[in-house]
Amino acid sequence: MKVTVIGAGLAGLNCARILQSANQEVRVIEATSRLGGRVNTDYIDGFQLDHGFQVINPAYAELKKANVVADLKLKSLPKGIEIIQSDQLIKVGDPLSNLSYLFGDLSSRSGTILEKINFLKFMFSNSADNALSSAIKPTSRFYSEVINPFLTGVFLCNPDEVSSKMARELLYWFRKGNPGVPENGVAALPKALAKNLSVDFEVSAVGIKENKVVTNQGEIKSDAIVVAINQRQAATLLGRGKWSMNQSTTWYHAVPSGAIESKHLRIDPQGKLVNSIVISNIAPSYSPEGRSLVSTTALNNHSDEMVLSELAKLWNLSATDFELIKKYEIPESLPKHLPGKSLISQIEIAPNLYAIGDYQATPSQQGALLTGRLAAEAIIKKS
Repeated sequence: MKVTVIGAGLAGLNCARILQSANQEVRVIEATSRLGGRVNTDYIDGFQLDHGFQVINPAYAELKKANVVADLKLKSLPKGIEIIQSDQLIKVGDPLSNLSYLFGDLSSRSGTILEKINFLKFMFSNSADNALSSAIKPTSRFYSEVINPFLTGVFLCNPDEVSSKMARELLYWFRKGNPGVPENGVAALPKALAKNLSVDFEVSAVGIKENKVVTNQGEIKSDAIVVAINQRQAATLLGRGKWSMNQSTTWYHAVPSGAIESKHLRIDPQGKLVNSIVISNIAPSYSPEGRSLVSTTALNNHSDEMVLSELAKLWNLSATDFELIKKYEIPESLPKHLPGKSLISQIEIAPNLYAIGDYQATPSQQGALLTGRLAAEAIIKKS
């Protein structure tokens, strides 16, 4: 079959890769000049700056099926986080990966033992889909002091509102895997998926007429069309459906090498930032020699002065120690996944017309890759 894939993000690339391996005639068009959609990296003065703090979980089933994990040369984060409480620091995490987490895990400062047991019950249950805050309300302090602040950085919104079923799904993958960052930045993932693929850049789809994709460079006749762009763009192109995406801002600052030794994601539940991490302590390739790179995320844009003030408190340094390298305002960071939304939506939305992307599954790399594979398999089955 002759297939046109609109968009060279993770979903589109995975779909095209599978189609090509099945000897389908596939053409990928991309409106911009690069691969990856929201998964991208800039290289500036020896620094690697991902478009927002992003990690890759090698345990994701779809990543394993794509057989690209080895190409990424992942540098793993610790399986725990640091939380500031009343100017004191506690670590919580997976004690099976490091016994040092046991003290924080068992401490009453991170919640009572009963609250943590109730959270484990939630993790292993199959309860009805509700707002996350109501689904695990019995965990109270453990939820408000640990789980909620951590998941704010995962979902890039208030976790209270999201689907409990979706949250359980993504927490399962966090428990199963050990996320990390590629040695050469997250752009390594779309690059690995695009291996042996030809992509036509700066070709924008402006409409779909039956079996034709209308672009800024003419029409493309197709037996099947795969719309692999983000939720807002898809709603505009297809003229259907509501869309809702979360926003975030990420700042990258340089500090002198060795000024911060921690490799953990650090969170202050009472602060204005979502999280901060010295990403070059995980992957030294992210910064030039003599400098360390700090990645900091918030849901909203804040003044640089406020961010510096928060960083100084978070890392116990002077605000003057931080040099701003770049700020990324990302108005469409992740799709919202509210209660009642299926973990996988209908991919074929009309005969031989498919809509894929993480908004059609879980808001994750796993969700994007999954929808790409399902669309490809459905097309191959018809060929």
